[in-house]
Amino acid sequence: MPAYSHIDPAVLFHATGADPDMFRALCQTYLDTSPALYRRVELALQGGAPQAIVHGCHTLRGTVVLLGAHGLASRLSEMELLVRQQGVPPAGWLDETARLMSLVANEVKRSMAEYPGCNP
Repeated sequence: MPAYSHIDPAVLFHATGADPDMFRALCQTYLDTSPALYRRVELALQGGAPQAIVHGCHTLRGTVVLLGAHGLASRLSEMELLVRQQGVPPAGWLDETARLMSLVANEVKRSMAEYPGCNP
């Protein structure tokens, strides 16, 4: 099994008390809800709504932390701070964040099938 680059499945696995069913259920919940959470951030950015950007990034960050997606969590945290301080996001932020979201989702899917102790 290749190493994970964008998540640390052990974070969620340990948070579930090593319960494979709960692990898979929480992974699926992330996969089901994260696109809408990210879409809120996109819309807030496009609409120039700093408070909504901060709130959306904060909410999404809370979900990715549980997955051990430290790179994506850090990116969302940096955006929160930047928007709070300057009120504007950096150019290109959405593209790179969307790429990271996709990479995280792919690894979450893989972890549901391959992570030790979680095989059906």
